Order: sequence, then C-alpha cells, then structure tokens
Amino acid sequence: MVVAGGDYVHFVVEYGGKIEKCRVTETALLNRERMSRKDAGYAQLVAIFVRHRAEIEHLALAKLQLEGHSDRGVVVTTEDLNP
Repeated sequence: MVVAGGDYVHFVVEYGGKIEKCRVTETALLNRERMSRKDAGYAQLVAIFVRHRAEIEHLALAKLQLEGHSDRGVVVTTEDLNP
C-alpha cells in the first residue's frame, strides 16, 4: 500500500515479522527526479516512489536495523535518498 499525503508518501515494509510504517519525504522524491513541487501532484509523487521503490524500501529497512522500531515510523529523507 502506497499513499501520498501531506509532505510524504507513506508505505509499509516487513521487518522482524512485523509490518512497519514508513514514509519518504516529498522533497527527497522531487530531488531524486530534479522536479519542483509546482510540477508534481500526488499522482506524480507516487509514480516517483514506484520507480525508486526498491531503493527506498532498502533504505527504510537499513534505518530500522540501525535505529530499531519507532511508533512514529521510519522516515526516508533527502539525505538518505540523495547523498
């Protein structure tokens, strides 16, 4: 399940036998595609997420391994996706 809302695209990953809530920032997605916010609506943000899904999920899992579970979920940022 992928949902765009607010300043994030929300998604889930399985980690440790549990489903973990995650999100990637709108800014990270737009920077990845070198787009400005005015050029991208929610549908475009989801499309960008889908194109880079494997990498984004990998980054979220790595953060979970490093930081552990958080009730607020894992956030993949520009610094993670666009080093």
